Amino acid sequence: MKKILALSFIIISFQNIFSQETTTRKDSLQGGLRPERTCFDVLRYDLNIKVNPDEKSVVGYNDISFKVVDNTSKIQLDLFDNMQVDSIVFNSEKLNYKREFNAVFINFPTSLKIGTNEKIRFYYSGKPIIAKNAPWDGGFIFTKDGQGKPWVGVACQGTGASLWYPVKDSQSDEPDFGATIKVAVPNGLMEVSNGRLIGSEDLKNGYTRWDWEVKNPINTYSINVSVGDYVSIHENYKGLDLDYYVLRQNEVAAKIHFEEVKPMMDCFQSKFGPYPFASDSYKLVETPYLGMEHQSAVAYGNKYVNGYLGTDRSGTGIGLLFDYIIIHESGHEWFGNNITSKDSADMWIHEGFTCYTENVLLNVNLVTKKGNNT
Repeated sequence: MKKILALSFIIISFQNIFSQETTTRKDSLQGGLRPERTCFDVLRYDLNIKVNPDEKSVVGYNDISFKVVDNTSKIQLDLFDNMQVDSIVFNSEKLNYKREFNAVFINFPTSLKIGTNEKIRFYYSGKPIIAKNAPWDGGFIFTKDGQGKPWVGVACQGTGASLWYPVKDSQSDEPDFGATIKVAVPNGLMEVSNGRLIGSEDLKNGYTRWDWEVKNPINTYSINVSVGDYVSIHENYKGLDLDYYVLRQNEVAAKIHFEEVKPMMDCFQSKFGPYPFASDSYKLVETPYLGMEHQSAVAYGNKYVNGYLGTDRSGTGIGLLFDYIIIHESGHEWFGNNITSKDSADMWIHEGFTCYTENVLLNVNLVTKKGNNT
């Protein structure tokens, strides 16, 4: 009888929870695959923006290349409604559009034909939302480093990449041919994004633009911007480029602490296959928030200590054998970035398998230590 009553209580509790949930039009526009979304396949994003840390603002454009999958005269892109649409240009002409919540419905003067490749330039500007507790909520982080210099980051998993740039904001469509991310920041600061650095240019207006290229498909929430007084640490380990971008004040600590990347790579590559994004390199980028699995530019904010901010959440002592953020977020390169769920409802695929990678590494670590002791 007690078991039946307990089960009844659980069922009633779930019924009460679900009865209070309502799906809004805004939810459907953000999460659904409407015809205006499924009619085209994104081929590439080419971002060119300026980040102003003092104003906490972003301005620029995104060139969006896509293939038409179904004949259409309207597509949906996404940009949070607190951001300004400045104009949308196609074949040198401005397009008409309609905004509804965070969705932007773009109308073409004539129907786009199936099988054709097209490109639009989406100009935008504004002050993106500020995260209150990144990375658990989405938004920008504008802060200062220990030397009082601007330090900027963004995390948007779950909330949506469209909080800071115009995009087809669905995990179901990664750009097939990667992206370029060109970001201008005040002189004296460096900007780090995904992929490889392909150049930088002093714009002669107090800003320097840093240009990055991603050659692999990439989920939209992984496309990232990090700004700071960074120094670069580079080495090649068994043919794989390892790059670390850390605050100048932490260069010495990083060189020592990030040595654990090498045995991690040995373990993960032996168990899960070669690192998936070798053409884009592997990077750790120091950020003003704890961490995030930004593809080929893993965000790191665990303060150069093992465990979770120096603590062992397992209470066993085992959790202090490795840096949780390095291991967990790097594990996502295989599960979450290389293997990506088509819908955010299946994010358990990312997190579940990545938790497994932690245990694989831990067991290999313990076996190795045991072998060394015998």
